[in-house]
Amino acid sequence: MRILTSSRPARTCARVHQQVIPLAILLLSAGAVRGATYSVAGFSDTAVYTGINQPTDFAFLPDGRILILEKPGRVLIGPVGSGTPAVALDNTANIDSGSEKGLLGICLHPTFASTGWIYLYYTFHIGPRNRISRFTLAGSTINPASEVVILDNIEATLGNHNGGTVLIGPDGKLWAAPGDSGTGTSTNPPKAQDLSATSSSRFNGKVLRMELDGSPAAGNPFLADATKEPRIYAFGFRNPFRFSFRPSNGSLYVGDVGSSGTQDREEVNVVVAGGNYGWPWAEGTTIYTPPCTGCLPPAFDYPRTTGFTIIGGAFVTGNAHPAFLRGKYVFGDNGSSWIKFLEFDANNVVVGGLQDLATSAEGPVAFHQGPDGYLYYAAINTGRIYRIQSAKNFYTVTPCRVLDTRDPAGPWGGPALAAGSDRAFAIGGRCGIPATARAVSINVTVTAPTDLGHLVLFPAGGAPTTTSAINFRPGQTRANNAIVTLGPAGDIVVRTGMATGSVQFILDVDGYFDD
Repeated sequence: MRILTSSRPARTCARVHQQVIPLAILLLSAGAVRGATYSVAGFSDTAVYTGINQPTDFAFLPDGRILILEKPGRVLIGPVGSGTPAVALDNTANIDSGSEKGLLGICLHPTFASTGWIYLYYTFHIGPRNRISRFTLAGSTINPASEVVILDNIEATLGNHNGGTVLIGPDGKLWAAPGDSGTGTSTNPPKAQDLSATSSSRFNGKVLRMELDGSPAAGNPFLADATKEPRIYAFGFRNPFRFSFRPSNGSLYVGDVGSSGTQDREEVNVVVAGGNYGWPWAEGTTIYTPPCTGCLPPAFDYPRTTGFTIIGGAFVTGNAHPAFLRGKYVFGDNGSSWIKFLEFDANNVVVGGLQDLATSAEGPVAFHQGPDGYLYYAAINTGRIYRIQSAKNFYTVTPCRVLDTRDPAGPWGGPALAAGSDRAFAIGGRCGIPATARAVSINVTVTAPTDLGHLVLFPAGGAPTTTSAINFRPGQTRANNAIVTLGPAGDIVVRTGMATGSVQFILDVDGYFDD
């Protein structure tokens, strides 16, 4: 594989009419850079971060900013939503970025909010060898001296098949998946099949599961066998470059990049503890060395006439995307520059076949769902991070009051919003807004503020926007119109930006966006 953004209307509501909104009006602006060509009507993407030197991976921070990796060795930090990234760390002097090597993977430590810790997966220039290290982000800067090596000496023999993903699993453990370093069958045993605890190849062609300090994780399948490497969770992989966890059941989905023969396959594996996925004796559904006893088949694979560098993807959750895409596995192919999706049932069995989403995607190398619920991908060929969005249908309702904090205490009533607080309100199911609604058109009113301040509205479970919905001074009554995306449960969060005191808050709705 080459891996070269204070009057009270009547409390009634009714659906009035529908119109098609041709663009994702919450997200797009004139002159926006577009990338892929979408085969599904209404879909498009927007380049939210550009000018990046070979982006390989990215991770969103709790405050909505983004960390972006450049293959040669820099970590960039981008503002919320879009904008020009700044350099947070320049580690190019320590990184070998030749061939498929480089700065390849990133994730946040579970205690990031209090510690600023992040994990980076990169190719150290001495050896060279792949390494997982922990660094500390303070503000917008990562101090190189904060590096703590978590796992070292992952062989990078031929420069390719390095893997690169590092993630925190739903079990709270640290997961990684190094490739076989390009050696295939040239070693005995092949690296992907070598489980020996004393072998220099023990990490290659494996899925590794570790405690947060890099030590073997409790419950690993070979933990009790002193002859085997205890960090191994599964083995028999060629280049499991990108993997992710399915939110609905915690299953691990690995995209393993195939080789270049006419019988070779690109595969999606649903990985189980102790599983052998066959490489180099098998690749997908192709068995090279029968009978490949104990080898597990892929959940799905495809021939190189369809694509030739699979990039494992992400499952779509929430309601930012249309209903047909929710719960689907969206992934890409770097060599063929397409984006497609698959459906899996609750038992991880594929339903139907490969579904087209986009072509000409500029060499996708990583997919993640953002805090706004939209899918994002890194395009290494053009140095961009794209956000995928779709058109929405807009439905009007008779203006209707959803909540008023002057009313008695309750989920849509008092008390008044307190300074410095967040309060969640359920919008879906009220005033004719269906549970499937993706965003709402609202009128926001504030009255009786005791101090100057502002309110920020954002989807529950998402990152707060940097733009306020309304500003006010003490004693004012003010109103403003806004459109706000809803969280997965049809809810929003109201953040009160005041130093002291409180403010009464009224929200009326006049329409919603849905599929």
